Amino acid sequence: MTTTTKTRLRATTGVGRLVRRLEIERRRWSRHDHPVIPTEQAWQAGVAEGLRLAQVAIRKGV
Repeated sequence: MTTTTKTRLRATTGVGRLVRRLEIERRRWSRHDHPVIPTEQAWQAGVAEGLRLAQVAIRKGV
């Protein structure tokens, strides 16, 4: 009987740099230097959350 094990190779080159870049972008999107209208604020919060979720996925290796 032959057993086959599936192993997924993880690309580690540049992942740390990508995660740091996403963190910088998330902070930039979540910062409010000037008063913004509520819809723009909600949109910016959505972008910041999307960047945060991307970081989590990259760290988990998804």
